[in-house]
Amino acid sequence: MKKIEQAGLWFAFAGFLISVASCNLAGLKMQENADYHPYVLDPHIDKTTWQFIKDRSYNFAAKDTIFKLMRQAIEYSGIDTNLYIKTNCTFILLHNDAIFRTTLVNSVPTITDDCYWGKYLVNGKPGTKWSDYPKEQVKNYLLYLIVQGAYSFNNLTPTNVTATTLQPLNYDPLNPNSVMTLRINNDQNYNIRLNDFSNSVGYINVRTTNILAINGAIQVIDKVLYYQTK
Repeated sequence: MKKIEQAGLWFAFAGFLISVASCNLAGLKMQENADYHPYVLDPHIDKTTWQFIKDRSYNFAAKDTIFKLMRQAIEYSGIDTNLYIKTNCTFILLHNDAIFRTTLVNSVPTITDDCYWGKYLVNGKPGTKWSDYPKEQVKNYLLYLIVQGAYSFNNLTPTNVTATTLQPLNYDPLNPNSVMTLRINNDQNYNIRLNDFSNSVGYINVRTTNILAINGAIQVIDKVLYYQTK
């Protein structure tokens, strides 16, 4: 029995030598020890939210126009752009997809109902430009996307925070208090989730989270956000 065990050990050792030799024959070097230095991306962008929007809306040279349609909404609505340099706020920024998104229906590009122009119809049809909507409507929607208080991974938990927005009280009959809920979704993706409350039909996951401007926190969404219950 002992001879069998010794033979097994010898064959195992011989196999190891062969594998090392194979690496050398193939021109491959043995892996060397190396120190691992973990690195976490810095979420600070060292600019205001307004500058961040401007930098990523009409930057055609760099092909970076993800806030182009939101910038157009800001300009069309006449909202005070100083609100985007207001401190201690959370700014929900609209990726172009949150405003205009299409899918193929019977091989025909069709605007989806999870973007602003698809959800808020004009004479029963999706909008195609901001001027299809009253300026006051667009302005108040943008005001809803500015939350009082800077919320990010630094201070959110799986328990909802109910925060006040800049939208005027009683403007939205479905949300007369003009509030938004924010929380971390405690799963493997660890997303920040907005308006995920009991019986909600409009909650969404934040697309890009935890961008920290010098005047607050930025959360980027790619679907239309609204407050509504079943």
